[in-house]
Amino acid sequence: MTEWQEILEASERMYWGLLGCRLVESHHEYIKIALTATERHLNHMHIVHGGVMMSMMDQAMGMMSMAVQGGQPCVTTNMNTHFVQSMGEGELYAIARVIHQSGRTMTLQAEITNEAGETGAIATATFIATRSK
Repeated sequence: MTEWQEILEASERMYWGLLGCRLVESHHEYIKIALTATERHLNHMHIVHGGVMMSMMDQAMGMMSMAVQGGQPCVTTNMNTHFVQSMGEGELYAIARVIHQSGRTMTLQAEITNEAGETGAIATATFIATRSK
């Protein structure tokens, strides 16, 4: 697995830090990240904005694809999201797993859950590892 310390420290100044994400677990089978959803993550209906959940899943799947590729940066080429249930303020978790890998291309799945274990969204995405320079 990729060592995340240096990447996460640098990411605090980027979108990861803006969202308020944090790494919870990193295993060969999955990666789990979390976010404490506050008022700043809500939309006008006072539920977590769908873009926040999509961003969490994209982050988790991107980290998982990078880990599988031995630290090689990866980019999202496609992401399909289904919003299952609205989420409110509190802890949200995104768990990502690899479904399939062939060379530089990977298909992953992710799920957003809250502290009660309720599913808010699910996604699949395709990632490709960038070419080494």
